[in-house]
Amino acid sequence: MASMHSLTDDDYQRAFRYARSLGADRDLAYDLVQGAVTRGLASGRQDIDEPLAYLMTSVRNGFYSEVRRDKTAAWTQYEELDGVIATDLQPLEDMAVSRDALRRAWSSLSAVEREVLHLWAVEGYTVDEISQRTGTPRGTLLARLHRLRNRLAVSAGDSFGASL
Repeated sequence: MASMHSLTDDDYQRAFRYARSLGADRDLAYDLVQGAVTRGLASGRQDIDEPLAYLMTSVRNGFYSEVRRDKTAAWTQYEELDGVIATDLQPLEDMAVSRDALRRAWSSLSAVEREVLHLWAVEGYTVDEISQRTGTPRGTLLARLHRLRNRLAVSAGDSFGASL
C-alpha cells in the first residue's frame, strides 16, 4: 500500500500532460492537478494501491466536473502544448506528421476522443487498462479508436491513419 506522498515529479508532469490532453488550458490543468493532489493529501489515505492511477482519476473527474459546471470549457490550442509534451513519447515520435496536420487533427477531436488518444498513444495503456481507468466498456473504446483512426486517416491522409 502507498499514499500520495510516493508520487514523483514525473508523475505530476504526467498528470499535467493528461489534463492538457483532455482539453484544459494551462491554468486549468495546473488547477486540476493541484486540486487532485490537495484532495489526495487531505484525505490522509495510506492504503492507495496505485497513487498515480488515483491522481489521474482525480484529474479526470475534476475536468469533467469543470466541463459540466461551465458548459463552455476552454479547449487548448496545439501551439500551447509546445514544451509540455515529453520527449520520451515513442508512439508519437514514430508518426511522421506535419505540425499543421497534427494541429488540425487535434482540434477536430472531442474531449472524449482526446482522452482515449492520450491514454492509448501517449501513455501507452492498453484498451483494457483504459476501460478500467475510465469506466468505459471495452467494446465502446474499440469502436471509438476504430472511428478515430478512420477519421484521422481521411483528414490527414493514409500515412497518418496507418501509423495509428
